Amino acid sequence: MTINNKSSNLPILETERLLLRSLNLNDAEDLFEYASDPEVSKYNTWTVHQSVTDTKRFLNTVVERYQNYELADWGIVHKADKKVIGTCGLANWVQDQRRAEIGYALSRKYWGKGYMPEAVRSVIAFGFRMMKLNRVEGRCTISNTASARVMEKVGMKFEGVLRQHLFAKGSFYDVKMYSILKEEWLD
Repeated sequence: MTINNKSSNLPILETERLLLRSLNLNDAEDLFEYASDPEVSKYNTWTVHQSVTDTKRFLNTVVERYQNYELADWGIVHKADKKVIGTCGLANWVQDQRRAEIGYALSRKYWGKGYMPEAVRSVIAFGFRMMKLNRVEGRCTISNTASARVMEKVGMKFEGVLRQHLFAKGSFYDVKMYSILKEEWLD
């Protein structure tokens, strides 16, 4: 993984097969392709996008966060296909506690090929190196076994179940809590 600081507010992260970069309105069609898939949004807090207008609304929010130097997701670009296939980023940053939470989404066409662990490792490395985090947390609903596997593959440890911790789409959900500490992270 390399970190390229060409962007003043969100550096470009590069892995063997992926490029993580700032999103922009030109990414609307690529994002809509997977954000309109009910299987992709099934375990996320956001609802399936009904139109490209929904996707553009999301992208406007992300771009505004970039402009305000707030945490926002990277777009995951598949180098070979030259298209945005997902997002990954850190949220809920508690600076004085030196911790943040990882979150991600990926097009179903790219599931099961190791892309998300590759992207997550890159973002975790950024968190430990550049943000000086001590802890990166991750949560997923009990039934989201694929997300749990991603966190386990990158070395995150299961800490327990937070009962009815998440309210989304009109229901309460139990969530699994994972974390990785800087001292556990292998550079």
